[in-house]
Amino acid sequence: MPMNYVSPVTASSALETSSRAAVVASLGREAPLHYAFDALLGVQSGVRSVSADPRCETFAHTLGLAQVGLVLRSVRLSGGRTVSLVAVPSACWRAPVLHARILDLKWAVEFSGRRLVLVPESVIRAEPRLTNALLVSACDGVHVTPRERLMLLSHLAEVGGSASLEVCAEWLTGSTDPAGAVLRLVTERVLTIALARPIDLQSEVSLAAWR
Repeated sequence: MPMNYVSPVTASSALETSSRAAVVASLGREAPLHYAFDALLGVQSGVRSVSADPRCETFAHTLGLAQVGLVLRSVRLSGGRTVSLVAVPSACWRAPVLHARILDLKWAVEFSGRRLVLVPESVIRAEPRLTNALLVSACDGVHVTPRERLMLLSHLAEVGGSASLEVCAEWLTGSTDPAGAVLRLVTERVLTIALARPIDLQSEVSLAAWR
C-alpha cells in the first residue's frame, strides 16, 4: 500500500524549514483517510506488517458497508498476533444506521475468531502524530546503501542506542538525503523516532531493538 502523499523532498526540507513543515501539516489535514491511516500504522512500533483484509471486506460488503469510506486493514503485531483495524470516517459515527452496522461488523469479525478494533477518524488525524507519520512514510523510497546502514547502526550502538536526528544525519554526510535516509530506516522498523512532538532535527532516534 503506497504511502507517498507527501514527497520525500518536502519531507526532508520540512525538518529544517518551519514554513515547509506547515505545508506538510496542511497536507495531513487534507490527506485521504486511507493515506493517513496507512502512514500511522507504518510508524507504530508494535506493528510488524500491514495488508488488505479480505475477510473483513467480505463482512463489510454483506452488511452494506463497502462504499461508506471504511478503511480495512489486517495488521500483524510484533508478538505474532493478527488483528483487524478499521478506520471509521467521522460521518459514519454520526449516522445511527451506519453506526449500528459498523458495530455489527465488529461483532461478526470477532465471532469469526479475530479481534477487530474500530479507529475513529478524529484519532487518526490527531496532531502532531499524523504529520510526523506522513513525514516518515514519505521517506520510504529514499535509498540507503548497506554501508550507510551499517555505519548508522554502529554509531548508534556506540553511543548507547539513541541520538538526535541531526547527529544521525551528520553520520551520513555522504548520502544525498541524510535525514531522509534515517527516516527510511524508521519505516523499516530498524529505528524508532519520538512522535509525541513535531519531528525536527532534535528528535530522538533509537535502535528499535533497544526500546
